[in-house]
Amino acid sequence: MNLPVFEDVARAQTVVDAYRLRTPLWPSPALGRLTGCDVWLKLECLAPIGSFKGRGAINRVAAMTDAEKPRGVITASTGNHGGAVAWAAKQCGVAATVVLPVGVPEIKWQTIEDAGARIIIEGANWNASCAVARSMAQANGMLYLEDGEDPAIMAGAGTVAYEILNEKPEIEVMVVPVGGGNFIAGCGIAARGLKPSIRLVGVQSEAALGVWQSWQEGRVVSAPCETFAGGIATTGPVEAAFGVMQKTVDTIKLVSEDELMHGIALIAKHHALIVEGAAAAPLAALLRYPTEFAGRRVALVLSGRNLDAGTLGKALTMV
Repeated sequence: MNLPVFEDVARAQTVVDAYRLRTPLWPSPALGRLTGCDVWLKLECLAPIGSFKGRGAINRVAAMTDAEKPRGVITASTGNHGGAVAWAAKQCGVAATVVLPVGVPEIKWQTIEDAGARIIIEGANWNASCAVARSMAQANGMLYLEDGEDPAIMAGAGTVAYEILNEKPEIEVMVVPVGGGNFIAGCGIAARGLKPSIRLVGVQSEAALGVWQSWQEGRVVSAPCETFAGGIATTGPVEAAFGVMQKTVDTIKLVSEDELMHGIALIAKHHALIVEGAAAAPLAALLRYPTEFAGRRVALVLSGRNLDAGTLGKALTMV
């Protein structure tokens, strides 16, 4: 993988803007009072497909060649990435197929189906679904897109940080949920290019320690993954993304499953916004580690809103 550089993120921003994916950056005095910070919320939960992932997907799909487009695109996903690829393909007039593992919440596969993609449910987990998608791509000549293995997707994801710092260059700390690492890697490339002094903090769940353990050991390792938060549900980081993280990220923080639930509830209470577990991770980190953020101007990336009704109901009992 040829890793993207800052100029790639800047070019991706023009694509993102062409497809109207720019999202608001809101001040949050209410959450500021709770955390002792000047809090700003980057609302990727208001993106057309309900997550930041449309940015990377459109950046890659829009660049498909005339030879690639008739054969279509295929990916495997636990939800948000699949929805992003389906949405991007529809914008570009390209056929899309998304392979999902058994048990993906209805809200996520429904988003993919609504975007016009063909859905195949096969595989006990994401890795198994990937194997199916790769095999189909090879057999049918389709473009296979994996979230953590495409530089255009990483560059597109980085436009979140690019927008934050162009709109509010006074931001001192940016807090980003971490799954396989592609998102925070892209944000790191953008943030260091615009403001080298910024502090970039990643957040993972205690129920999915792979990224945190990799960070501690300085190498990619795997760990069991049992978090309810699908956007950060990973056994470990992607190799290429982890390399970028090591150069651009300052620290990785852990939060509990209950803290993620509480974060969902607080964002709903104070802003009437529905966010998924991964999107609540940055707020959970502010609440758990108050001395690290106190008095600083902090941007929290609310990465998505694709939350099932049962989990939302459970979270709201914690307000």
